[in-house]
Amino acid sequence: MKIALIGFMATGKTTVGQILAEKKGLLFIETDRLIEEEEQRSIADIFENEGEQYFRRLEKKVLREVLLTGKDFVLSTGGGIILDSENRQLLKKKTFPILLEASPSEIYRRTREQGHRPLLDTKDPEQEIKKLLEKRQDYYHDFKNRVLTDGKKPLQIAAEIEEMIVCG
Repeated sequence: MKIALIGFMATGKTTVGQILAEKKGLLFIETDRLIEEEEQRSIADIFENEGEQYFRRLEKKVLREVLLTGKDFVLSTGGGIILDSENRQLLKKKTFPILLEASPSEIYRRTREQGHRPLLDTKDPEQEIKKLLEKRQDYYHDFKNRVLTDGKKPLQIAAEIEEMIVCG
């Protein structure tokens, strides 16, 4: 089975994805890590030196490569992977996609604790989160399987996802 976790930054995709992969005995893959390995530099560096459009092209290429492997996995995608219509269609067609959601205030709290996020390098990061979420809302809500992560432990979220897969 190919499971893809999608959602905005800091919604729990990596943490929950690692737990879910371990519980299900699947490979865990993270698109951002693959990009960093391929480019031999950080996402922040890519954004700063090459720009978002360059990063999105890399993201699309990596997604295609991962989906062509034929292996079963849990995939943690970058928050903006859904901006591309082909990416959305591939995720729907080739994986069991699950949207992880969190409120803007929860995302802000988590991103402050997690460190550097290129898209939030603004004077008012919380307002930027709201703006980006609003811009991406229709794309995210194009996916029917959703889990709200506010106030939940990663193990609880992973259990909710397992239940969705069983019922799915």
